[in-house]
Amino acid sequence: MARILCIDDDLDLVTLLKRFLSKNGYSVEFALSGSKGLKLFEEENFDLVLCDFRLPDKDGLEMIQELRKLKPGIPIILITAYSDVKIAVKAVKMGAYEYVSKPILPDEILITVANALNQKPEYNDTPSEKKAAIGKSQSSASIDYLIGESPASQQVQKLIELVAPTEMTVILLGESGTGKEFAARAIHRYSERNAHAFVAVDCGALSRELAGSELFGHCKGSFTGALNDKKGFFELAKGGTLFLDEIGNLSYENQIKLLRVLQERKIRRIGDEKDIEVDVRLVVATNDNLKKKVQEGVFRQDVFYRLQEFSISLSPLNERKEDILFFAGHFLEKANSELGKEVRGFEEAIIQKFTDYSWPGNLRELRNTIRRCVLFAAKGNIKLKDLPEEIVHPNRIELEQVDDESGEIVDLKSATERAERKAILNALVATNFNKSEAANLLKVDRKTLYNKMNQLDIET
Repeated sequence: MARILCIDDDLDLVTLLKRFLSKNGYSVEFALSGSKGLKLFEEENFDLVLCDFRLPDKDGLEMIQELRKLKPGIPIILITAYSDVKIAVKAVKMGAYEYVSKPILPDEILITVANALNQKPEYNDTPSEKKAAIGKSQSSASIDYLIGESPASQQVQKLIELVAPTEMTVILLGESGTGKEFAARAIHRYSERNAHAFVAVDCGALSRELAGSELFGHCKGSFTGALNDKKGFFELAKGGTLFLDEIGNLSYENQIKLLRVLQERKIRRIGDEKDIEVDVRLVVATNDNLKKKVQEGVFRQDVFYRLQEFSISLSPLNERKEDILFFAGHFLEKANSELGKEVRGFEEAIIQKFTDYSWPGNLRELRNTIRRCVLFAAKGNIKLKDLPEEIVHPNRIELEQVDDESGEIVDLKSATERAERKAILNALVATNFNKSEAANLLKVDRKTLYNKMNQLDIET
């Protein structure tokens, strides 16, 4: 039974999550502050962490850093408000597995938790071999690589097909969520190495202390905890492609080791005296400005130029409007399949809202939005009322954020409706959407609950 730690200062929410996840076969513990959560995490063994972004003593980004220091590979799912999407994107960049938006929806949280646990590498004396196996299997199991309809997407595809058959090192540039790993997998798929492993490594998730061992391997006894010889990712990708995501997070020391691999195609395990030849195609990605990091002395210039044999830039979604509905349709099919729904499409009013919205989270945000819409929607088309508020009224959300910071309430009726909506959804989650039990929990009769749900456009 997988063990989940839920960290949130909202006692009602963590109680509901514990009850709901326990009913679905998980063991759940919770903490009401960041410091208490970290203490519990350090004392006990957990397989996954659900963490609210806004805690009384820490924020979500701090929690990601602290949790990953204690256990580098732990899947972390961030709980956010809709207005925190930009921060959630940054959290994913820092190593969070995914984010879910409030109000928490039962099917969404179950799918996200299950996916995170299924893709989580098991950590023991040879974690790299586990990770490599996962990297290899995901090439067929992950979302299919799609070519968008925009000129920018078509150009990316041409560049992928051009460089894939070569042995050139490729650097993929683009914001978080633009599909850099999918592009890397496409390069591997079109290459001569496609019969061998594709190994994906998130450099941002590697701790400074263990990064060298994970990448290059170590010998037994070379440091405390090195109980056996271990192959690094370069050896595990033998004959295939090694994808280093967020390369800008690699430490200066490991940049030097990487330079030697690029120059000589050799590595040396930690604690070893002999070199090992490696046969691997290297693809890297970053959403950092590496040239600026070079100027600041944080990233080595010689490594930068060695990596940039061939570069491909992936545009943010708001710069390729033609792709939005194309990918929305694809994510709709995936969500229907995952959730057992039969939502056909989108009503006309949504199309303009989608093209007007800025999509700071890019394809990842679009996918999450579509999935939540499918959860809310009845049979037929997704309607305007199913969309999150920041997409329907982006200017109003910005105004509400300013007013929240000043402690003022602009619209009392809207604030009351939001509070009622949250309470009803939480009650429905707690009772697995049994409306009679939810009405009892809310201390109202069933007819009153139905009227409120109809008034607030809550469909189940």
